[in-house]
Amino acid sequence: MLTKPTNSIFVALFAVLFFTIFSFTLTIMGSLYIAGDLGGSNDIAIYTVCFYGLGNAIGIPLGRSLAHRVGTVKLLYISLHLFALCSLLCGLATSFPLFLLFRFIQGFVAGPIYALNNQLFAGLVPAEKKSLFGTISLALFSTVPILGACWGGWIAYDFHWRFAFFGNVLFVMFLAEYIRIKLNNYQPPIEAREFDGIGYFFYAVGIFCVGFVIITGQEFDWFRSHMLIAFLLVGTVCTLFFIQWSLYHPYPLIDFTLFKKPLFTYGIVNLACLFSAYFGIVVLLAFWLSLYVNYTPIWVGTLLGVMVVAGGVQSLLIGRWLARVDARIPLALALICLTISCFHTTIFNEYIDFERIALSRIIAGFGLVFFLPPIFRLCFHSYSEEHTIAVVEIFQVVRALACSLGVISYITLWQRRQAFYHDRLGGTLTAFSEKTQTFFKEASFFHIKGRAADLQLNNILDRQAISLALDDCFFLMGWIMIGLLLLLTSTIFWHEPTFIPERNNVVGK
Repeated sequence: MLTKPTNSIFVALFAVLFFTIFSFTLTIMGSLYIAGDLGGSNDIAIYTVCFYGLGNAIGIPLGRSLAHRVGTVKLLYISLHLFALCSLLCGLATSFPLFLLFRFIQGFVAGPIYALNNQLFAGLVPAEKKSLFGTISLALFSTVPILGACWGGWIAYDFHWRFAFFGNVLFVMFLAEYIRIKLNNYQPPIEAREFDGIGYFFYAVGIFCVGFVIITGQEFDWFRSHMLIAFLLVGTVCTLFFIQWSLYHPYPLIDFTLFKKPLFTYGIVNLACLFSAYFGIVVLLAFWLSLYVNYTPIWVGTLLGVMVVAGGVQSLLIGRWLARVDARIPLALALICLTISCFHTTIFNEYIDFERIALSRIIAGFGLVFFLPPIFRLCFHSYSEEHTIAVVEIFQVVRALACSLGVISYITLWQRRQAFYHDRLGGTLTAFSEKTQTFFKEASFFHIKGRAADLQLNNILDRQAISLALDDCFFLMGWIMIGLLLLLTSTIFWHEPTFIPERNNVVGK
């Protein structure tokens, strides 16, 4: 039996959490190289992130259900080895569909790791250090996604995208072996639960079918596809049945009764909207700068890294302050910063300079450090400690779905608005219009004539349409932030103690 855990064990557990979050976004910037190398297209490159998140959401509930049967340390050991195997298979994939399959499985086997890590931290961390460890965990969830995107883009650009997956294998296997040796025969106290096999079947089928429709809808033309209609019907029926089944099951897979408290529901709504916007910001800017503004992954990573630096420095300066003030104050500051950043981005065009993009990322970085601690407090302090694991499951499932389905929603909107603006702008450019004749006349000075001039005009039209479509996406994000701010102001009429911090830090719980 483990009597006194060493700091090396905590470092290993944090490294496991780091790699789980890191792998989620590893392919954001590298996906363009992966899709091109494996026969995909830029339009579906983001699937490498979406299917990982979809598998993640399906696998998360298994952590609590199987930990008592298999053992927390043993299940973590198995999950990490399977994670390393899937990373190896991703690096060896020979086609894009096969790569997506391995990414989905990798996300699935990574799902239980969140709950297992939480159980080990709860049993090993001394009471006086739980607040500090909780703060570190929140910092990982808010900053590591950008680090993963930057690392994957740099490896794909300067070396080869396969090395980004090969590099994880040995390190993850080392962590698995180290944790097994150090925590051998250790089992944290967990509640014995009956595994709801029927509920999990309908949960997995429902989440997969509905998620598959949202992710691939643009590619398969939505409701003109009989396959997507069938998937949507099956997914909707299974999801509704799962919700009804869980409400009356003694050991529900997802405890929907937690949503009875308005404050918990309010926190989850903010979590879903802000994480989807967070990933949408990262992916949209990374794709736009790489494809249409001719930025290399190094420069894109530098711009996105500004968010991490700004948020990290500010977190060190005001980290303790966040735990002592009313949760609505940092949440309001986060929403204000993100609103300013989103509306500032709506004036971007293909001639944007580095300094203006960096300024918007610095403002977004300030919002990045503010938004997660108050949401964490609202969700976890709404219920007693005995409900912590159930809250963790809902928190992680919503986060995974918001990241994967939220980012594909913004990408789909971006693609559809591109077509809209291309049609509107191109409708005024006929062979006899003054603008067209002026362009052809100026192009002839550079010896661009005939078919080449037409292609150049269409290229300029594409770039203008894409920039306007990007502005629309950030315009929508800005109004979503304003909506959340208005919803936040309504909470002044709620007499809830959760908004006001108590002596025992909620993160410590």
